[in-house]
Amino acid sequence: MLVKPTVNQTCYTCHAEKRGPFLWEHAPVAEDCTLCHFPHGSSRPVLLSKSPPLLCQQCHTVAGHPSVAYTSNSLPGRGGGGGAFLLAGGCVNCHSQVHGSNHPSGVKLMR
Repeated sequence: MLVKPTVNQTCYTCHAEKRGPFLWEHAPVAEDCTLCHFPHGSSRPVLLSKSPPLLCQQCHTVAGHPSVAYTSNSLPGRGGGGGAFLLAGGCVNCHSQVHGSNHPSGVKLMR
């Protein structure tokens, strides 16, 4: 019962700025908005299905990156040390252009 042929086309009728094309595109964005968002409501900001970093870590590994999943041991002062990278917004603290970027140095979706 979609208004348009696909979920993404339906979302883009109101959210055209997320459509792209982007020089550096985040693959799930092009595939299906519902991989990350609940279109009919969520208790999380921007209708996310999970909060970052847990949402991001469903697909992205922490290997070679200074992040670790939220645990009682990963928060600062608890012996983990890596939690400082994940507080107050998680991955989007640095990777703010999660839908895509047109900046020449935006391959890591940071600009």
